Amino acid sequence: MKKIALLTLALFLILSASAQKKMVSTAQSALEKGELDKAWEAIQAAKDNDETKALPKTWFVRGQILQAIGKSTDSKYTALFENPIVEAYSCYQKAIDLDPKKRINKEVDLQLIELSTIAINKAITEFNIKRFDKALDLFELELSIETSPIYKNKIDTPMIFNCGLAAFNSKQYDKAIDYFKKAAFYNYNGGSIYSLIGNSYLLKGDTANAIAIILKSNELYPNEISTLVDLINIYLRTGESQEALNFLNKAKEKEPNNASFSFAEGTLYEKMGQPDKAVISYTNATEVDPNYYDAYYNLGVIYYNKAVKENDSATSENDNNKYQELIKKRDQELKTGLPYMEKAHLINPKADDAAKSLRSFYMQLLLNDKLNQLKQEMGW
Repeated sequence: MKKIALLTLALFLILSASAQKKMVSTAQSALEKGELDKAWEAIQAAKDNDETKALPKTWFVRGQILQAIGKSTDSKYTALFENPIVEAYSCYQKAIDLDPKKRINKEVDLQLIELSTIAINKAITEFNIKRFDKALDLFELELSIETSPIYKNKIDTPMIFNCGLAAFNSKQYDKAIDYFKKAAFYNYNGGSIYSLIGNSYLLKGDTANAIAIILKSNELYPNEISTLVDLINIYLRTGESQEALNFLNKAKEKEPNNASFSFAEGTLYEKMGQPDKAVISYTNATEVDPNYYDAYYNLGVIYYNKAVKENDSATSENDNNKYQELIKKRDQELKTGLPYMEKAHLINPKADDAAKSLRSFYMQLLLNDKLNQLKQEMGW
């Protein structure tokens, strides 16, 4: 009786194990029929069972099902798992780990070719709809796939860059810096990659490293104007006007007809309390670009502010002759600045700041006809 009982138990164990292995086959069969919900239910049962959870086949089939879910556009199936493509890759890797003889490797390699295509396409989609964290997961997955033997450990610098860009846009700046630095190591995108590294540091609040990396870019790519622009912007941001001016002069040497450089120079001179030099710079900007609204507007403001100073001096002057002289100087500053503000308004009639400033000019100079015309135009 004891022997019979033991035989019965052995038979039961064999049948039980066979039944569990059948769940893997059931999952595979449902997958082949496109019944992904049934396939998922069966493979999840096999994954959690002690008899089948250590089988390479279980994890390989689970990877295939997840991969199919990732390809599907049917909401009934896509709802089965949140990030199926990334998990599919993990399943394939586990299948390899559980197979010491590596017999399953070739089957996995064949799946990875398709998985790679799915990952890239989904990453681009996620990036375009601004789900940058999900795009990063998928771009990183593609990099992992490319480390497999079938890809012979290729160096995919565009994909490294994509990872950096997704990390940057998802505000994972440390990770962005790491990826951009790897891309820079392979000389990808020239000086612009250093600009991204610098911006990542700036957004982290690390100005020192931002400056250091852009200076390095300027050494490596001295002919790229973008690195000079980056340095100018950083020094403007930190309030180091003289440093910004130094690099601005270098930028002007390379592009003397760049109106924005002359304009930036003007703003710097204003910050440094040198309005007369600012006037020269803004005037240069308007000569290069006759429709440079901001340059004309700033010119008008400079002369208006000069007029205000003369007026302030006049109000505190007790000597009538000196008072009249100061009022003349005030009016002269206003008359000098007026054409610039009128030009700014002409370029952009809808700009509120220019229109209101022009109203102040007209009021101070008692140009009532022009003032009424402006009020009618602006609907005041």
